[in-house]
Amino acid sequence: MQIIKLFNKSYDVPSGIISSRFLTKNGRKITLILSDSKLYRISDKGVKMVSLSSHLRFQIKSNRQQNYLMLETDLLSKPIEYQFIEQPGMWEIFLKQKLPLMDYQKYYEIEKLIGSGSFASVYIGKSKADGTKVAIKAFLKKMLMLQDPTLWREQIDNEVKVMKYMNHQNILKLYDVFENKAQIYLITELCRGGNLDQAIKKLEEPLPFLTVKVIFRQIVEGIKYMHDIGLMHRDIKPGNILFRKPVSLKQFGLSAQDSPLISDFGVSSTIQKQLNVYQFCGSYGYMAPEIFICEEDKSKSYNEKCDIFSLGCLLYELTTTKPLFSGNNLKQLNKECNINMNKLLDDCFGNRQLINLLMKMLNPKPDQRISCSEVLNHPVMQVEYDEQGCPLFKDYKKPVALSIQKPRASLKSKSNAILPQTSRRNETQSFKRLSQVLPPIKRLSTEVHN
Repeated sequence: MQIIKLFNKSYDVPSGIISSRFLTKNGRKITLILSDSKLYRISDKGVKMVSLSSHLRFQIKSNRQQNYLMLETDLLSKPIEYQFIEQPGMWEIFLKQKLPLMDYQKYYEIEKLIGSGSFASVYIGKSKADGTKVAIKAFLKKMLMLQDPTLWREQIDNEVKVMKYMNHQNILKLYDVFENKAQIYLITELCRGGNLDQAIKKLEEPLPFLTVKVIFRQIVEGIKYMHDIGLMHRDIKPGNILFRKPVSLKQFGLSAQDSPLISDFGVSSTIQKQLNVYQFCGSYGYMAPEIFICEEDKSKSYNEKCDIFSLGCLLYELTTTKPLFSGNNLKQLNKECNINMNKLLDDCFGNRQLINLLMKMLNPKPDQRISCSEVLNHPVMQVEYDEQGCPLFKDYKKPVALSIQKPRASLKSKSNAILPQTSRRNETQSFKRLSQVLPPIKRLSTEVHN
């Protein structure tokens, strides 16, 4: 039987952010040092290390007044345990910034299933520390492996790295990440209000344009934050905009607490002159023309202006209740990007300022497309707020809808798969710089969505 070793010989001079002394199961004294990218193990036999990017996970457990650091990977037959000689101190806090934990049940309890699909199930959960309600998204690793045996981890790993790096009121917060041999768990803030796509389908008439602006401005603020820190989303669409609590779109903005949240960062990337990541990604109907060029010519690249085009598609749909591109061959329609100005003017109720903004966002030439800051500063996007932070609805006149789409049927997953909840006992059976934070990755072959 081949013996899998976790630590390999290192020629580095160990240094890091935290270090402690431990006892092995054989009673030997060692020192562990945690750095930004490695965990060093120093013993009388020399220095060894393990990379923190090797899908390592950890848990700190207490047993009869003793504390243990447990380390595990899918390749190890069982976890490695080291006993703390002193108290654990800040080890869990620092390790959580680098690695997933192993046992979510120590920190959260599941209350009920709220959604399931072929690869993941979503639960409402509760923090055992303070009772905070959370969303727990559980990915079944076996199903992900069947989808793509070699690159199955890339999209989840990328999403975790991006979400850990961000902190903005209009971006879905990631609280914790857990992993065992069967599943990967992402713990995020709970959004009970569904997504923007579902909300638009329920509309029987267009929204007041002030409501459109209140919603859209916050989405643009979130994307602007991403661009400012060197990231682009690459899959902006109504289905990836979530709401914290149930609220009718017509009533949205009456409370200062209403906030749309941007989600789904699986194909997000750093902004680079030459993309090394998988380039052709996104959702048909919302993809910028330059992305289709990359499908045919891998030497071509694009930047954050692809998000501006997607935001333009979203603004049109939020205003009119219908998608900008629709038809039998959605990919081809999106690729050709033939936008009829006269139809656009009719669909947007003759609002010439809005058309001016849309054409600047939907310009087929990315270098002529405006930025998020310019979108927010455009005259048609200005909103007045009261002292409580609520938008002022004044002199409102209902637009005369020239063409209103009937509500579309809601699409539901055909899968009824529910992921098993594994325990430790049965689980084996079943940017220093931003470029360092987000290294170039390969993309999944199935990441363009119809």
